[in-house]
Amino acid sequence: MTEVAKIAEELDHHPDWSNSWNTVEISITNHQAGGITEVDLYMCARIEETAKRWGK
Repeated sequence: MTEVAKIAEELDHHPDWSNSWNTVEISITNHQAGGITEVDLYMCARIEETAKRWGK
């Protein structure tokens, strides 16, 4: 979560998320745009890269 928080700060784009024991759920959308944007997709890609480094 710490690494994803750094990505969110870098992109100035903050997802909704929850953490319960060993599971993190992340919801990414742009409420102002009314849907998914290129920034959302880029953030998802960065999160995927981070998860792969952690073996998930």
